[in-house]
Amino acid sequence: MIHYSVLGSGSNGNSYLFRTKSSALLIDAGFSLKEIAKRIQQVGSTIEAVGGLCLTHLHPDHSRGAGVFARRQKKPVWLHEKLVQTQDAELLALAIPDDLLNGFVPGAPFTVGEFSITSFPTSHDSPFSVGFAIHVGGRQITVITDTGTIPVEAHALIQQSDVLFMEANYDETMLLRGPYPPFLKKRIAGKQGHLSNNEVIELLNKCPPLPHAKLYFCHLSKVNNHPKVLAQECEKELQWKGSTTICHNGELYEGYIERSKEKL
Repeated sequence: MIHYSVLGSGSNGNSYLFRTKSSALLIDAGFSLKEIAKRIQQVGSTIEAVGGLCLTHLHPDHSRGAGVFARRQKKPVWLHEKLVQTQDAELLALAIPDDLLNGFVPGAPFTVGEFSITSFPTSHDSPFSVGFAIHVGGRQITVITDTGTIPVEAHALIQQSDVLFMEANYDETMLLRGPYPPFLKKRIAGKQGHLSNNEVIELLNKCPPLPHAKLYFCHLSKVNNHPKVLAQECEKELQWKGSTTICHNGELYEGYIERSKEKL
């Protein structure tokens, strides 16, 4: 059995937990370690069971708890090797011990326990941001968030995924009419910003239907989006066939998939 949990998604913090009987992997740590540990306990596991943490990028809503996690749990943190090499100021501020800091190369798999993880570049205003394709038990789980353009790899990854966590950050009309100043609206809608509801739906509609696949819409803006707005848009426009869940800001979601029969 492969369990997965959205520990929280949205502007206030983002974190995902994946676990099997023998291994657990954390993707992003956008909450305090205390909050992450509490949420992990709520889904039936413990922070001590986590074998490692992988970061998509260094914005605080994805990395806030990374340094404390490494120092207190004595577990490795993985991020783009160029961030490790350049010693980015945001990285230094996390104070991750050098012996627990690991770099990965996009496209080259690395392992955390039972999980094989391959990163791919995204387009965001945080240096060397990535998404992740996670392989375990003959299944693939893909995380694509915080990107202003669709990664080239996304089309193939969606078609290969059993579970997909994908950003639907803003509704274009809500952003246009909303309270943000022009420069911030431009940043969000720009090539190094976020994906809109329409962009994600258009991408999915270009992919073959996958009735068995499970899709979670993540990272909805509190100001520029709403689950009801996205749900209405999906009802009108989404042709992709698969199970869909819209993640409300900050709420917990969990599920599981069986291992592939070839791996049993």
